Amino acid sequence: MGLSMYTAGQDVSDLKKHVSAIATFLRGHEWLWRAHVVDFFQAKLWQGVDEQWNSCLRHISVEALLLLPSGVIQEEWPNSLKDFVQTAFQLSLSRAQVDSSSCMSLSGVSQAPIGSVLGQGMSVKKIHEIGILAALIAATAKLNGAKDVIDVGAGQGYLALVLAFEYRLSVIAVDACAHHADVTNKRALRIQKHYDARSRKSQHNSSTYPDVRAPRTVTCRVGVGESPAPLSSLLPAIQESNNLLHVSEDTIVDHGVKSVREAKDCGVVLAGLHACGDLSATMLRTFIECKEVASVINVGCCYNLLSEETSNVDKKTPVLGFPMSEAVANLGLDLGRSARDLACQSADRWKEHHPTKAALTFELHAFRAAFQMVLERYYPETARSSPSVGRLGKSRRRRQARQSAMKPVTTTKESSASSSRCSWDEPSTASQDGDVLSLEHGEESVKVEFQVEDVSDTNGTSGDFEKQAQRFDEYAKAALDRLDLSPLSSSVFHSIWREVAPFKDLVGPFYSLRAVLASVIETYVLLDRLLYVKEQAEKTGAKERITVELVPLFEPSISPRNMAIIAHRSGA
Repeated sequence: MGLSMYTAGQDVSDLKKHVSAIATFLRGHEWLWRAHVVDFFQAKLWQGVDEQWNSCLRHISVEALLLLPSGVIQEEWPNSLKDFVQTAFQLSLSRAQVDSSSCMSLSGVSQAPIGSVLGQGMSVKKIHEIGILAALIAATAKLNGAKDVIDVGAGQGYLALVLAFEYRLSVIAVDACAHHADVTNKRALRIQKHYDARSRKSQHNSSTYPDVRAPRTVTCRVGVGESPAPLSSLLPAIQESNNLLHVSEDTIVDHGVKSVREAKDCGVVLAGLHACGDLSATMLRTFIECKEVASVINVGCCYNLLSEETSNVDKKTPVLGFPMSEAVANLGLDLGRSARDLACQSADRWKEHHPTKAALTFELHAFRAAFQMVLERYYPETARSSPSVGRLGKSRRRRQARQSAMKPVTTTKESSASSSRCSWDEPSTASQDGDVLSLEHGEESVKVEFQVEDVSDTNGTSGDFEKQAQRFDEYAKAALDRLDLSPLSSSVFHSIWREVAPFKDLVGPFYSLRAVLASVIETYVLLDRLLYVKEQAEKTGAKERITVELVPLFEPSISPRNMAIIAHRSGA
């Protein structure tokens, strides 16, 4: 990939050239990233791919398909295909983790270990993320003399609790879910007892374990939904809570009583670990608009949930999640939901999947595309409602992958034929949960239990066709039943599968090509946010100095959404 990070001193003109190059590249392949798996057979999407590309990719192994999003090419491929993959790779920011000490904030604060008490309930991924991010936040607070941290989108409070108990910071944990606040408070009581006991044992050396204060929790919707509370309304609440040792809902919402500008000595760090959708944009806007916010550290996710309106006529309400910057807005490239879904894909996750598990998922997506033909022909009104399909449950795929881990995956045409593209990290179109296939119909979500057999022993015989046709028959019947649609005979499903079978080995290559664009689109969204901060920094002139950088903080194989925007402000 091109750059691994954008440093604080990076020139804005370089950023603008980068996003312009991305926009040009994406426009050249727009039909590909706007396509959807369910339309593959119905719309004959393989016909939009260069014939040489199809001829080449339909015969390669599942392993090779899984490496495409990582920019891995083969010498014998057509030059145009190699150029496509390499250009995408070069335009994308590298997700390779950088040394945390290279961040401009991280100096003089060592990473505190997360022990069994604080780490209870955390996954390995969460411990990895919070260990690094908490140290960075603590270093940032020390650098700016900030007194408080607002953990935005705090979830169950894992980050907030580490910041409060290990780094002795004053923390407000903000989340829209009251249950999350309740969980955080209960965990805080248990952890407080542990730290109090540890402090009593070391009472002769009080400096070793000074008094700690549990995070304060706030339940409110920030910047999203109906009548959201502005994030800036929490700033007076911090001042009040420092005086009164509590935060009330009235204090937060009734921000007219005490204006943000009246909140003295309110040096605040805004922090968000995987702040979802527009929440990341809200954090950056709050940093720019509120001088009481000394720093912002944002790791975003869920680009599919970003608001994006190209037809917004009210220019006085620039509250969209994308685009944020003038530079990207002026390029006029509308991404849309399909592209933002695709941006959630991770090349690192693709390349780590076991080929057998990938083949199982590929086949399932071929079934879904074939099932769309059933809907179009026999239930057109249902087809027009665009029912979306999730993925086969993780537990079943993991079990089958373990069972087949010692089996070699053949590289024959027929083995490759099983390779319809999987959407491992695409949350809006495919959510993995349990041993089920989810179909959303209107506003209802129904779940279809469906057994997918191991396909690693496909040998390209007529018997293999019959087995796949039978599995599709079972799939389609279960889906129709749960959608309360009238049943069809097996001969209908067998006929449709026979119609699509000659092209099923092109599903995997097609969606692997789409996945090549995932990192490019994510880079486009991230650079838009970075440009926004830099553009606003330029407008402040000599009034204050704003520095910002974009850094891959985490190991991408552990945490694919690892890019952090880190910004600070200082006086002139």
